[in-house]
Amino acid sequence: MTDANPDPGFQPSAPPERTAEDRRRSLIAAGVGLIVVIFIFGFVLPSVIDYETVFDVLSNLEPTDYLIMLAAGLLLYVPEGALYASIMPGMGLRRGMSAWVGSTAVSTTIPGADLVVRFGMYRSWGFTVERTMLGVFISGLFDNIVKFSLPALAVILFALTGQDLGDFVWIGLIALGVLILGSVIVAGMVRSEKFTHWLAERTEAIANWGLGKIKRDPLEGLSEKVVGFRDLAIDIVKDRGLVALLLSATGKLWAYVILVIALRIVGMDSSILSLGQIFVAWVIVMLVTAIPITPGGIGIAEMVYIWAFSQMAGSEYSDVIAAGVILFRLAQWFLPIPIGWVAVGLWRRQITKGELPDPFALPDRGEASTGG
Repeated sequence: MTDANPDPGFQPSAPPERTAEDRRRSLIAAGVGLIVVIFIFGFVLPSVIDYETVFDVLSNLEPTDYLIMLAAGLLLYVPEGALYASIMPGMGLRRGMSAWVGSTAVSTTIPGADLVVRFGMYRSWGFTVERTMLGVFISGLFDNIVKFSLPALAVILFALTGQDLGDFVWIGLIALGVLILGSVIVAGMVRSEKFTHWLAERTEAIANWGLGKIKRDPLEGLSEKVVGFRDLAIDIVKDRGLVALLLSATGKLWAYVILVIALRIVGMDSSILSLGQIFVAWVIVMLVTAIPITPGGIGIAEMVYIWAFSQMAGSEYSDVIAAGVILFRLAQWFLPIPIGWVAVGLWRRQITKGELPDPFALPDRGEASTGG
């Protein structure tokens, strides 16, 4: 397979190597995240739940309950890995899953480093810089389309069934507004190269204004790069967009299924929390944790889940709810961390042994591999 020929002036840049300043910022971000996590688990949650009771609920579960959660958590890797592979023809499901779980583990423990890992994996597997950067961009695009569509869908479904969402309706309406705005921008970029050029120029101007305020070097030639990026992206989306969208939706919805399983395992049946109520809380947390205050939303996700479900079911269920949320987060958030770091370690070992090329020593252009 050969990559599409972009504009000769289009030379996307690889993610730069992390400098001392980058590492300093990562440490600051990690420190802030740690303070938030300590505050939530040390001060906020103890005021609404009893940790000893939560532990008792979890310790009284059967081994089969944990095996069910383990299996459900591992199944999440299939649609997520398939999404990556669908956008990168020739990658294969195994490598797609490796890229997803590896980058997920890295982003959860070293904020901001996941892009470097994905870039390195794609390049070492034989993909060009253009296809690599497009793969990262387009998978993120589809994930965000799904992420902002689901809250809007929740509001519409509840409205059609006559159920009252209360204050939660604003979450869905905000998501719907963001989705409409994003759709208009994407549609404009697809339909008009002139619009794309204009949008990139405005973005460059705003970015350079901000960079000037913090005494950073301005961006240069962004509009030309974005136009070249657009032409390549349109071809990929036309060929594989529908499949990628369905895979992204499947991955997101399977995470919701894992949450339902966890709550049912601890005894929160449909008479206490309906599927619709769980869905609403789930999309709220998905949107709240889109802001990367803590790695993987740790602390914030638990707090919002417990608060939302307690509002719906009643505060008397808070401890059992907390147990279900922890069970869910073990499968959805914690499990990819050790597995992902093993995947990254095996990938680095292949490079060290010479079985794969050093991705950051490769030339910028060339043919993409078709090997899976």
